[in-house]
Amino acid sequence: MKTLSSRLALTLALGGVVAGVVSLLPMDAGSRESGLIGSVVAAVLGAVALVLKTQLGRGLTGNGALKAMMTAQGLAFLLRLVAVGVGAVVLKQNDTMSPMAFVIAFFAVSLAQQVLETKSLLAGATMKVIS
Repeated sequence: MKTLSSRLALTLALGGVVAGVVSLLPMDAGSRESGLIGSVVAAVLGAVALVLKTQLGRGLTGNGALKAMMTAQGLAFLLRLVAVGVGAVVLKQNDTMSPMAFVIAFFAVSLAQQVLETKSLLAGATMKVIS
């Protein structure tokens, strides 16, 4: 559990780093707010996805572990897809906010989180290599 808590802190910190970069970039207030919202939403969803992937793969080996990991990966992808779609549509309705800044900040965080999630899954997986 110690590694999960450290990875959770790291995945949330990634959102904070992107939010900090967004706040320093020279852009209008609406775009800045959209980018901040995107980075926070991605950080929270990344934490949820990390916990989901860790819990589904816990204690499984072989094909069961692979199936659980692929299921968790698919659920996390679907969750992110829905979140970025809903976020972009909602922000498009507001004339002062930029959906593009939301999407860019969202994926900047999400892509970095994919590395952490994959590392977490590989660290917890015990698979036999067939030669």
